Amino acid sequence: MAHEWSLPSSRVPRDASPNAWTLALDRRRAHHAARGGGSGGALIDLAEQNPTRLGLGALDDDARAAIAAALDAPYEPDARGLSVAREAIAAYYAARDLTVDPGDLVLASGTSEAFTHVLRLLCEPGDQILTLAPSYPLFAPLAALEAVETASVPLVLDGRWQLDLDAFERAATARTRAIVVVQPNHPTGSWLAAGERAALEARCAARGIAIVSDEVFGDFTRAPGDAPEREPSLLAEPRAVPVFVLHGLSKLCGMPQLKLSWIALAGPADLRARARAGLEWIADAFLSVGTPVQRALPRLLEARHAFRRRVLERTQANRDALVRALNTSDAEALPAEGGWVGVVRLPERVSAEALAVRLIDRDVIVHPGHFYDFDDDRHLVVSLLPQTDAFARGAERIAEAVAEP
Repeated sequence: MAHEWSLPSSRVPRDASPNAWTLALDRRRAHHAARGGGSGGALIDLAEQNPTRLGLGALDDDARAAIAAALDAPYEPDARGLSVAREAIAAYYAARDLTVDPGDLVLASGTSEAFTHVLRLLCEPGDQILTLAPSYPLFAPLAALEAVETASVPLVLDGRWQLDLDAFERAATARTRAIVVVQPNHPTGSWLAAGERAALEARCAARGIAIVSDEVFGDFTRAPGDAPEREPSLLAEPRAVPVFVLHGLSKLCGMPQLKLSWIALAGPADLRARARAGLEWIADAFLSVGTPVQRALPRLLEARHAFRRRVLERTQANRDALVRALNTSDAEALPAEGGWVGVVRLPERVSAEALAVRLIDRDVIVHPGHFYDFDDDRHLVVSLLPQTDAFARGAERIAEAVAEP
């Protein structure tokens, strides 16, 4: 009897059919390619969030020299990461008035790997984690790859985005091991206020639930008056539950190509020690972070200051352009306290999915909100990183399309 192959496993999606948005984008790119304009053609990509493709990357000559100087260094791996790298990360936090012991840091090749290390530490197959909605769309598939289930807790817009704590209570079960928050949230640009953090931590402590705080956008926050501000990290004070803070070079310095991230531990000393030992064992099975980038990290982190200034200047200019453009329509740019993207709320008569497809035919790429788990069809998500002149043209086309009957 012939063996029946089960490929892929149930952890991998078996339906790879493109959605309407992807089909429209493929058609438009083929149209431009046929006209001799290349596959990109005249497209204004307001979904692009890669700083290295938008003139914002921070890898200067000194940073390249630091990496090159480390290429011939002997390979002497440390499962948690080389001490020179962990000490540089601790110094970065110290500059933010945050105390992190280098011994409470574990390096990984990217925040996705760091997140999956934490899942492996906390969860048995079939356990559950909670994520926020709307939020970054990668957590659920990463959890699925580890045979971990997900449930969402909504953020509710009432003047500002707020965590629905009652929904947290309904979603949590005996198998819930962690809740994942993004500070500031991607895409809403919101953070949990002090009272929300305290209430969430109390509920997690009562249920034995850890907190995973993705803080990759933590250096890109603004106060309500648009003055740059760093909201305190979940590392800012003693915590009653295990806390795993994720961060890395990709967003902090605009260097996604260098693949270095880290997990910073907080929480009760005994639980932190157990977490540290477990993560060290997991990381030792991979040893995924290259030696040159670790040895060069002190110099690489110096680039964050200029990169942050460029990003804040670009995102503020583009946010202003978005608000101006939408003033001519009945759509609105929702307020945000940080991050790299903007959220556009559409009038009830307009479908975000249909509008995003229509905009592709006008050479503007935006994301419909369901890509980020918005629970309605009234939101678009746009990157605030593109060049300002292109962004302004794209924002005007969004407003024109919304205004049409």
